[in-house]
Amino acid sequence: MEAIKSKIYATLLLSLSFATLIGCSSNSDESGNSIEVQSMESDPNQIILTEDQFEAMEMKWGGIVLKTFSQEVKVQGEIKIPVEGMQDITPFYGGYVSGLKLIEGQQIRKGEVLFYLESPEFVKLQQDYLEASSQLNYLKEEFERQKTLYSEKIASQKGYLKAESEYKTTLARAESLKKQLGMIHVNTDNLTAENIKEKVPIISPISGFVESIFTVPGAFLPSASKAATLINTNHMHIELSVFEKDAMNVKEGQLVSFTMPDMPGQEFAAEVHVVGKAISEERFVPIHAHLLDESLEDKLVPGMFLEAKIKLEPQEGWSLPASAIVESDGIPYVLIQRGNNNGSFQLTKVEVKLGRQNDEEVEIYPNQNLDENSKILVKGAFTLLP
Repeated sequence: MEAIKSKIYATLLLSLSFATLIGCSSNSDESGNSIEVQSMESDPNQIILTEDQFEAMEMKWGGIVLKTFSQEVKVQGEIKIPVEGMQDITPFYGGYVSGLKLIEGQQIRKGEVLFYLESPEFVKLQQDYLEASSQLNYLKEEFERQKTLYSEKIASQKGYLKAESEYKTTLARAESLKKQLGMIHVNTDNLTAENIKEKVPIISPISGFVESIFTVPGAFLPSASKAATLINTNHMHIELSVFEKDAMNVKEGQLVSFTMPDMPGQEFAAEVHVVGKAISEERFVPIHAHLLDESLEDKLVPGMFLEAKIKLEPQEGWSLPASAIVESDGIPYVLIQRGNNNGSFQLTKVEVKLGRQNDEEVEIYPNQNLDENSKILVKGAFTLLP
């Protein structure tokens, strides 16, 4: 009988030793899920941690500190061209397209002829202008003559007023036609009956690239219809979509850092230029930012997707390393040391309210159970709670 008891005791002792070895092996690996700790039956928020466990898990103590806290708002966006860098080509008068040789992506210069439009209407405008301008000299002289005769009481007021009306009406018509011809790039200073043009050039108003083309040679292009779209990439901006709740903290002049999946490993710096005043249906507010180093715009392409961080105004706050925060049932806690007896630490689980945070630190709002003198477990706390 004694032999059987001795064998049972030996078996139990061996099992206990094996379990202890497994526990020590687990404690030495911080990547493990948890370590075995004791909870006080009288209060489930109290935890007992031995010094051996503390050393094995390479835990650390710390406390909340007051520091300048710079919060970052993570947002998404894309590279865009401002409105002044986009130009739709639409004619003032309709006509048949000729000389169109554009291709998408082609570089163009300001003042370059994109294509021509042909129409009898252009011929009629030039004819009307030449006729009106040729009458002006005669009508002006007649007006001056009637004015002199009327002042000397030789001619009637009726003749004077008629001459004045005919001259000013023709002058207005000639000036109107001159403006219209100028809109289709016909120089009236050199216009004669011998060099009337049946086609007029469509000239690029900006330097840039051809983004898209909407017509072909020989097609009739109605007035105000779109023939092509040009873009100027000399200046591009970053357009960000910020949630409504975060937009109220974004201000002009704040720094922005962003990266793009198409250019891994490279980070760009920008500055908030304009904060939108309208909220989209998805509850986003548009934020426009400009690159700090405009020479880097050559690397950007309109439409590129990007991920950005907006650095908000720095403010002071009590902070802890993010590793000090542990969650249980979705509630954030910190573990505070309440005592150290016989080689064991007595920890109290204290619920906390979090404020601003970044990748390394989180803002903590002190309460009656937590202040700047509290000794907090700032590393390894996640192993102590399920």
